[in-house]
Amino acid sequence: MHRWRETPLLFQSGDHDLVAIVDMDGERERGRWTVRVSGEPLGGELVRWDGDDLDVGLSRVMAKLRERVPGLLD
Repeated sequence: MHRWRETPLLFQSGDHDLVAIVDMDGERERGRWTVRVSGEPLGGELVRWDGDDLDVGLSRVMAKLRERVPGLLD
């Protein structure tokens, strides 16, 4: 089995002081994608998701951000 590790993608929002990291790990057979979001609006907490379907993961992270900080993504 071919295994690889990609360089994480880093997104930074100056408007909201948020940083998002999308990471793909070919070493894992399941849960290859990791999405992490942190920043001042989250009060030092981290929103994290691990799984195989990046679209699902991004949707879940966005939902968690809306839940934790209402109006943040409006």
